[in-house]
Amino acid sequence: MTTVLLLELLVVFLLVLFIRNIFNAIHPKERIIVLGKVQSDSWLVKTWHQLDKQFFTKAVPLEKEADMLLDHNYDGIKELDNALPPWWKYGFYITIVVAVFYFLKFEVWHTGMNPTEEYNTEMTIAKTETDAYLASAKENVDENTVTDLDAAGNVAGKAIFAKTCVPCHLAEGQGLVGPNLTDEYWIHGGSIKDIFKTIKYGFPDKGMQSWQTTYSPVEMQQLSSYIRSLRGTNPPNPKAPQGDLYKEVAVSVDTTATGKINDAK
Repeated sequence: MTTVLLLELLVVFLLVLFIRNIFNAIHPKERIIVLGKVQSDSWLVKTWHQLDKQFFTKAVPLEKEADMLLDHNYDGIKELDNALPPWWKYGFYITIVVAVFYFLKFEVWHTGMNPTEEYNTEMTIAKTETDAYLASAKENVDENTVTDLDAAGNVAGKAIFAKTCVPCHLAEGQGLVGPNLTDEYWIHGGSIKDIFKTIKYGFPDKGMQSWQTTYSPVEMQQLSSYIRSLRGTNPPNPKAPQGDLYKEVAVSVDTTATGKINDAK
């Protein structure tokens, strides 16, 4: 950033000098005579004029322009045989050197990455960063974002259930002190979000403690998903239903031309 700013300032400075030089050429200043002598330019002005002639414009003095006129003219328009500005020629030479170096680096020595390799490298880095973000995002699951897990997640949830929930709900979820977890009736809601919220915050007044300080969000999600999988398993000696009947909300796709999605209970 600093380098770019310095280059921009340098370009602006040079442009100002060029404009000043052109203005002075069009409107030459009268020499100031001091004690009978013509006042000469300062060393800075002389140095700049010398550099300008050698490296920048290589301008021909106005009094010598007649010698630079070409023989032909077009409707009275005459052309000066001016040389190309040295800065332009040097810049062109530099681009040739850079082009040769670029070709050797990427096509002969293969020490640099071509655009395809750079793209693949950037995509690999992006995938690594995305995977890291998703891994951390899993720990940020809450009652608003929790979803059901696959079989592997339910296996992990079953292990937590066996360690924590069996004393109140029995091994198969048929219920003892706590309610039956295998029927269609739920005291605090039977959706994955409802169950997660119940596990996380608990209901101490009804004997259900909060587990958010014991288990991570991912572990509570695993436990919630496993409890959901117990529904309809019909274990022996189930406890009588408690709470309200809960019906799963199914999403059906409308095959009509409108393409709307209808919710059905």
